Amino acid sequence: MTLGQRSASTAPCALGGAHQSALQTRGLISVAPRPLGGLAPAAAAAPRQQRLQRQSASVRAAASAASAASAAGASSSGPVLLWLKRDLRLDDHPGWHQPRDAPGLVPVFCFDPARYAHLVLPCGGAEALCRALAALDRSLRRRGSGLVLRVGRWEEQLPALAAELGASRVLAEQEVESAWCEGVEGVAAALPPGAALHQWTAPLFAAHADDFRELKQQQPAMNEPLPPPAKLPPLTAPVAEAAGDGSAVQGWSAVQLRQLAAEAYRSQLSPLLVSQGYGSASAAAGNTAGASCSNTASGSFSEEEAGGEVIDRLPETSGSSSSGSGSGSSGAGAAAGSTAAWEAELAAEIAAGEGPVLESLGRYLRHLETTAASSGGSSKATVGGGSSDEEEAERQQAALAAAVAAFDLPQTPDGCFPALFGRALQLGVVSKRRVHAEAAAILAQQPEQAWPAGRPLAQLAWLLTSSGGAAARARRQKKAAAAAAAAEAKDFHEQMAAARQGRPAHGGTIHHWRWRGLLTDYLAAEAPAGASDPSRPAILLCHGFGAFGEHYRANVAALAAQGFDVYAPTLPGYGRAEKPVLPYGQGLWRDFLADFVQQVVRRPVMVAGNSIGGFISASMAADYPGLVAGLVLLNSAGPLVEGYAPPVPPAVAKPPPAFVANAVSQGMFAFLEGDVERQLRRVYPVRPDRADSWLGGEIVRAARDPGALGVLRSVFYLPPPHALNYLVAEKFGGPTLVLQGVKDPLINAKQRAQELRRFCPNAEVVELDAGHCPHDEVPDLVNSHLLRFVRDAVMPSMAQRGSSSMSGSGSGGDGGSGVAAAGAAAAAR
Repeated sequence: MTLGQRSASTAPCALGGAHQSALQTRGLISVAPRPLGGLAPAAAAAPRQQRLQRQSASVRAAASAASAASAAGASSSGPVLLWLKRDLRLDDHPGWHQPRDAPGLVPVFCFDPARYAHLVLPCGGAEALCRALAALDRSLRRRGSGLVLRVGRWEEQLPALAAELGASRVLAEQEVESAWCEGVEGVAAALPPGAALHQWTAPLFAAHADDFRELKQQQPAMNEPLPPPAKLPPLTAPVAEAAGDGSAVQGWSAVQLRQLAAEAYRSQLSPLLVSQGYGSASAAAGNTAGASCSNTASGSFSEEEAGGEVIDRLPETSGSSSSGSGSGSSGAGAAAGSTAAWEAELAAEIAAGEGPVLESLGRYLRHLETTAASSGGSSKATVGGGSSDEEEAERQQAALAAAVAAFDLPQTPDGCFPALFGRALQLGVVSKRRVHAEAAAILAQQPEQAWPAGRPLAQLAWLLTSSGGAAARARRQKKAAAAAAAAEAKDFHEQMAAARQGRPAHGGTIHHWRWRGLLTDYLAAEAPAGASDPSRPAILLCHGFGAFGEHYRANVAALAAQGFDVYAPTLPGYGRAEKPVLPYGQGLWRDFLADFVQQVVRRPVMVAGNSIGGFISASMAADYPGLVAGLVLLNSAGPLVEGYAPPVPPAVAKPPPAFVANAVSQGMFAFLEGDVERQLRRVYPVRPDRADSWLGGEIVRAARDPGALGVLRSVFYLPPPHALNYLVAEKFGGPTLVLQGVKDPLINAKQRAQELRRFCPNAEVVELDAGHCPHDEVPDLVNSHLLRFVRDAVMPSMAQRGSSSMSGSGSGGDGGSGVAAAGAAAAAR
């Protein structure tokens, strides 16, 4: 996999003529003839206020430049290919507002198995995609068009179709995820002469700034969603076989899509990972949720009917979809898998097309008019059965109300929105702007009835009943505010990512990746040309609490220069990653790292983690040993308990009341924001100059992101962790290096180093003259130890394990073999 992004520019979007000008004037569409790498470094370095003012005008300026370029050189001699990727809708889609004088518009969806693997392999993912495509195709046929389908690599299928039709343009949404950006650039480079790729964006915020609080204080305009087209041009003759009786291409089933994706995913993995049991459909799907994927019903694309019902089956437990046990356990994993499977099916039903998702969104925004308490048995009743429309709607409403109650927990207030609508947003069945507009309409509503004067009992009834309006309106507005906030947060992070994607930083490159629909970044650097060796492990660097991937600013390039591919991802909830309402904790972050290795790195790693990142790294090594060739702990968090055995049943969290957790979290936020640089210098006792304004500024910036408070609040809900020595010595047992900064002011570092020597016989312990973050405080010293360890201990162990695995004696461990067997069985079916 190529880590660096090509810097070739892409052609501007050409919507053409007065219609495009009208859309640009209304601020409904942004088109930018810029490289995918993002803004120039000078723009990124500008003062915040100046940058905000300049970016406020960026939509209008870019649109004007694109319009001029289009008028100068665009050709309309052939039809336009509207390339649909994760924008499977007609509503609020600039692509459908194509030039009126174009000879034709051909909507095309190309299933690239490798690129869609992370969407279709998780439980319910393939079903959701099939249903969304079927619903879109039916909507197109009602408007005189249809959906053209292709299977294969984008770089091959799209140029071939453009040549077949004599297309003048390929119109597509601009991407920010690295692997998808690479594919879009490949399509642009392979198009036949006379055809050009044009990209569109449709932001919610008309302006952008890196500081979300500052952006909101400026009260930027919100772009309104576009209406769906009433009619579309008919499909051209060469693709007439896609039209017909309302069915799409025969043979597209969820099972087949999963099988294609699993095969493509497996082919990209290191042979050592495949031999360790990774590469199956379930392993690719990612841990507990993937294990339940084989139980999901598989509906045919051509036969599936988009019913739009909300699933009326509820989980037996109201726990979250992440076990959060620190290192996982079979009991917790099974419960989490059951809940995750139910959540995935529910999200797939909602994402079954524009109609279902918009109906469900309306019910969500008004769901507490039918309370979860009143749903009772009706929430489990079968939808349909010949009942009236009103009864059916009531049952669906009750089911959704119960689903909201299942996910709106103290640790995840309003967690129902990402659980229910995350997949629909991920597939683009509904747009951020439509969600925001619907939520804003609810927030603008007034009470349905006037306050009854002079009658206390009537006033009390007005307050307590939905008919009166006050109590119900307050509940509706809470849900509407959560939906609006989720749309704003997603748009903020996507615009920020677009400005940074492919940008050089600290000797490496900034990339972006979506994990379960959540956008995050990572700093990466390749080994020099000719020095890369696929038999070597990659180096994975995991940051600590409150930090981010770029905290390894002085390590990534230096390690890569010695012949290693190096990755430093930002964990969900930190840095510039999205911070949606999730049950943050050790289990979620461990699974993130494991999926990052499987989906991005694709070969075994030596993982090094600082502070809580060390504990998360040890948890991944313990639960996914086939992914980890070596472990490095940099002043790692986690308890040390001699003779530790995990409790049965697993220990559970005992959090304080919610108002206490909220108050303490808000107080800690205020304290850190006003004193972050002094606190940083305290943990950098040897080199306080390394705790510079850039590092402090990034931490403060992240604390102002939407959802940041929820990440800090999650600390109060973390379950008691397993002992670090149990994870390192008993569960992992592989090569381990401990680099302990002995001047760490947060712990008795010397005593901890001694205990690690005593409790972890497989670990080499080295004491360093440094504080809590030795990798950033004394990076040259840490880099030398990492390189020595990977060459002297990790690579020989990896070679031995590879030889054993290839001969058939290797085992996948807890993280591979069992899941692989389940996935292989599912793929065979």
